Amino acid sequence: MGVAAMAASLLFLLLLPLAPALVSSTPYAMMAKEARPVIKQSAKAYMEQKVQVQQGIASRSGQQVATDSSGALVFDLSIGTSPQKLSVVMDITTELVWAQCDACSSCIRLTPPDTPTFLPNNSRSFAVVGCASQTCQRMIPGEHGCTHDDDPCGYPNDFDGWNTSGVLATDTFTFGTTPVPGVLFGCSGDIMVQDLAGASGVAGFSRGPLSLVSQLNISSFTYFIAPHGDAASKSFVSWTWGGAADHQFAAGQMRTGGRRSSTPLLAAKKNQLHPDLYYVNLTGLQVDGQLLTAIPPGFFDVRPTGSGGVFLSSTLPVTYLEEAAYNVLRPELVRRIQSQGVAPVTTGDDVNNLCFLTRDFSGAKIPGLALVFDGADATMELKVENFFFAVADGQLTCLTILPSIGGSILGSLLQAGRTMTYDIHGGQLTFQTAAAGAPSPGLWPMIMATLLVWVLCPENRL
Repeated sequence: MGVAAMAASLLFLLLLPLAPALVSSTPYAMMAKEARPVIKQSAKAYMEQKVQVQQGIASRSGQQVATDSSGALVFDLSIGTSPQKLSVVMDITTELVWAQCDACSSCIRLTPPDTPTFLPNNSRSFAVVGCASQTCQRMIPGEHGCTHDDDPCGYPNDFDGWNTSGVLATDTFTFGTTPVPGVLFGCSGDIMVQDLAGASGVAGFSRGPLSLVSQLNISSFTYFIAPHGDAASKSFVSWTWGGAADHQFAAGQMRTGGRRSSTPLLAAKKNQLHPDLYYVNLTGLQVDGQLLTAIPPGFFDVRPTGSGGVFLSSTLPVTYLEEAAYNVLRPELVRRIQSQGVAPVTTGDDVNNLCFLTRDFSGAKIPGLALVFDGADATMELKVENFFFAVADGQLTCLTILPSIGGSILGSLLQAGRTMTYDIHGGQLTFQTAAAGAPSPGLWPMIMATLLVWVLCPENRL
């Protein structure tokens, strides 16, 4: 199976929130026959449990940054003295930086045997954080599993949402040519994440104290998720860090252009339940330039209880909108598309699946969709591929926006095709339509397919 076909089939799983009750008279429902139950999770559950993920990344070699139609960004980190190069997934909703560490006979590990592994014994600067240290007590309060002061400081598999456990350690990380000693990271032994394959771990970019953003004092970071099917665009990740003596790190090369807009990143204190996430103030939705007035002003605000609000994810492909807003948007899209004689098809018994036959959909004029944010002219105009995706071997095209309860999440497909810059110190999110430049010397072509699956079954939850 080719990369594009693999990515499409994987995303099809993401668009089936319920195990479909297959209807024998509906041939399109049969396309979902092998689909397992996925993504029956509300935004509230996501915010409470962060990420319930099984992630598969097709094997890759020599790349410093990669992405695919599902949108996960993968880049290389150099850890240790002498440096060991390991690829990690960039996750802006988690804080822990962790890597698969030296295999042990008692470890429970679902990753393939050939997943690159960090070897602590090969690093002269590796040090385990002890239970008696203030770092352990401060960073992992009450969850470190310590019995004696000289025990290693452990983190449990539900600590940061990636279903991995291990010990907290420090080592020298090298960014470009700049070594940074004493970076805290997780040395993971038990890894209950299936098929991490080409990636060896995760780089947390949230506002939490363990994240790279906090540890390096990153003032701003930028990423570009290459649009699906755009072979000319390459993904990249870059950031500025170090405070007064700023340093630059980049994987890939940016080429900017197009319309540039900014909206405030909500101050962490406004999100008392989730101060580590990147919230923005979404004020409304437009379809073909018309504001959907059935969504009242302030609908997407963070509520006094901490629920509601809108935050961004770099690992979740689909977008979740609060159910009441989704119930305004969906029929408006259906009405405008159906007026051209293109009717939705049934893919199962879940009314939230909105799919069309691709052969009919491709000939229709698809209404424009835009997100309106707080700020002067801060409107994000989306392309069709940002919110519709061809699945089931290309036979169906489905809406990649789903309903949620308790909050909204802007997924990576929605962000694809524009640079996303998070100015941490300035408190601004800037998005700009752009194309990534040709990869810098030493970068390899992008070859990756990603599966992000939220498991429905209670026994599989974190």
